[in-house]
Amino acid sequence: MSRVSRGPALAVLCVVQFMVVLDSTITTVALDAVRADLGADERTLQYVLSLYAVTFGGLLLLAGRVGDLAGRRRVFRLGAAAFTGASLLCAAAPTLPVLLAGRAAQGAGAAFASATAFALVLELFPEPAGRHRAIGVWSALGASGAAAGLILGGVLTDLAGWPLVFAVNGPPGAVAVLLAGRLLPPGRAQRVPLDVPGAITATAATATLVFAVTRGPAGALLAVAAVLFVAFVLIEARAPDPLLPLPMITRGPLPVAAVALGCLAAVIGSQGFFLVLHLQRILGFGPAATGLAIAPAAVLAFVGSTVAARLAGRVPARVLVVTGLLLVAVAQLLLGRLGEYVPDLLPGLLLFGVGLGVAFVGTTVLGTAEVADGRASGVLNTAQQVGLAVGVAVLVGATTVAGTADPAALARGYGAGLRLGALVAVTGVAVVLLSAGVRTPRRRPVRGRRA
Repeated sequence: MSRVSRGPALAVLCVVQFMVVLDSTITTVALDAVRADLGADERTLQYVLSLYAVTFGGLLLLAGRVGDLAGRRRVFRLGAAAFTGASLLCAAAPTLPVLLAGRAAQGAGAAFASATAFALVLELFPEPAGRHRAIGVWSALGASGAAAGLILGGVLTDLAGWPLVFAVNGPPGAVAVLLAGRLLPPGRAQRVPLDVPGAITATAATATLVFAVTRGPAGALLAVAAVLFVAFVLIEARAPDPLLPLPMITRGPLPVAAVALGCLAAVIGSQGFFLVLHLQRILGFGPAATGLAIAPAAVLAFVGSTVAARLAGRVPARVLVVTGLLLVAVAQLLLGRLGEYVPDLLPGLLLFGVGLGVAFVGTTVLGTAEVADGRASGVLNTAQQVGLAVGVAVLVGATTVAGTADPAALARGYGAGLRLGALVAVTGVAVVLLSAGVRTPRRRPVRGRRA
C-alpha cells in the first residue's frame, strides 16, 4: 500500500480510536446534568462511566480474535457502526436504565473497533520507522482523547444538554464506517480455531471484576472474578492455540506496561470525577466553564505526548513511563489542595497534562516492544478500561463524597480522593522500577496469532 493511501487509512483508524477513548471521559462533566435530569446519586452515576468500561475492557481480547477469524476490516466497520448506533441510543435515552444499556452497547462496539484498529495500524506500517511514527500518532491521540473528553463534555452539555455528548459521535462515526470500506486493506480471514473457553472466561472475569468494584463492597463477586481469572490461566496453559499465550502476560515488558497504564487510567478516571464535581458543586462552574477550566490539561497532554513520541527512539520507554507517572503524582498532590482555580488548581492541571502525555506514549511503546501485534493492544486497552472503572469505584468508595450535601464534607472527600490518586501513580512507578532489575528469561516462540 502506498504512503499516500496509508495516511488517510491511518487517519480513519485514529479518528475512531480517538472517539472510543473520548467516550471514556466525555460523560464525566455531564454527570451532574444527567443526575438532575434522570435522577441519580453519585454512587449510581458511576455506572454511566463504569458500564462502558465493563464491556469495552471485557470484550477486547475476544474482539481481536474475531477480527482474525472474520477479517479485521469487516469487524472494525461493524464495531464502529455498533458504537455509533449505541451513541445515538444514549442521546435519545428517556430514562437512566436506557442510558446505561446504551453505554454498555457503546463499550461493546468500542471493543471490536479498537481491538482491530491497532492490528490494522501494524498491518499498514510493517517497517520499523513507519510503525514507530504511527504508534506515536496513535498514542498522542489516546492521551489527548481522555483529557479532550472532559472539555467537549462540558461545552456540549452547555450548548444543548447532555444528550449532545453522545449524539456528537454520529457524523464522524458514520463517515468513518463508509471510508473504512475504501481505505483499509481488505485482509483475509484466518483459518485459526477460536479459543471459546478462553474467550468466555476472559470476558466474564474482566466484567465481573469491574462490576464488583463498581458496586462497592462485593466480596462474593470479587471471589467469582478471582476464580474466573484462575480458570482463564489454566485454560490458556492447555489450549493448542490460546487466546492470550501465558508467556506474553508473565514475562517481558507487556505486563509491566499494562500495570503502569492501569494505574494511570485509575488516576485519570478518579481525577475527572472529583475535579469536575468540585468545580461544579463547590466553585459553581457551569458545564462549559468546567470543560474550559480543564482544557489546559488536554493541550499539555497533546504536547507532552508529541514530545515523548519524538524521544521514544532515543530515550528508554521505561524512563518515559516513570517520568510521566511521577509528574502525574505531583500534580495529584497539588490538585488535592483544591481551593480556587487559578492559584490552586491550574498549576496541577498543567503538570498533569504533561505527565499524562509522556506516560501514555511510554506505556504504549513499552508494551509493544516485544509483542507488536493486536494482542498487545488488547492487553493494554483492557488494562486502561479496567483501570478507569476500578479507579473511579475504589477511590470514590474510599472517600466521603456520597450521601452528603455539606460543601465542607464534599471538599474534604474530593481532596482525599485526588491525593489517593498520587499514591496510585507512585505504585505504577514502583512496578516499573522493580521490574527493570528483573532479567527476562530467553523467550520461546509464542504460540498464537500474528498481526
